[in-house]
Amino acid sequence: MQYSLFDDRLPSGRSPRVSEELGAGSQFKYWSGASGHRYLFTRISPEEVSDYAENLVLITDKKSEAVVWLGFLGMSNEKTPMPALKPSQGAYVHLLAEDSAERDRAHNDLRTGIFSYIKQEDE
Repeated sequence: MQYSLFDDRLPSGRSPRVSEELGAGSQFKYWSGASGHRYLFTRISPEEVSDYAENLVLITDKKSEAVVWLGFLGMSNEKTPMPALKPSQGAYVHLLAEDSAERDRAHNDLRTGIFSYIKQEDE
């Protein structure tokens, strides 16, 4: 059975059922890309973000669970650098990409799926 990860197409993650049943709550969450592929993320503390510089990191608003940033610290993208985490934000890391090519594919798929509702700015 396929589960929809987005309520009304808003980009918030959903905890795997087994995580909830084991009492781990939101320690693990899935986000879905434009392709429909689900990506598993692990919650990390703000202090740990720098430990995962080459991994895909997702920053959320804790209250709305909306994704506010997606990327990795080693990105060469000055337009959208990773913001400093605020107390009202949470961080998740995707650890299952085997290499940078797979990480980049996941990043593009997730970025397109998660941020598709945002109107692109003129460049």
